[in-house]
Amino acid sequence: MKRMFEFACANGHKTERLCVYEAQSFRCECGETANRILSAPAFRLEGWSGSFPSAHGKFEKSHLDKLKSERKANS
Repeated sequence: MKRMFEFACANGHKTERLCVYEAQSFRCECGETANRILSAPAFRLEGWSGSFPSAHGKFEKSHLDKLKSERKANS
């Protein structure tokens, strides 16, 4: 199974590659050996609760806001 990993060479080039887990290095475009590095994960926490926001939560909030504004406009 292939996964996305980030690699960096001695000249400062950073590249993401889809490769097998066992791959630790590959030849960079500049000719140097690029080694696999640990990259930071991309996620966001809510500031007040510390929980992970989900797509459903965002949809539910926008849906409730829309219903509230429609009810206000109709009354």
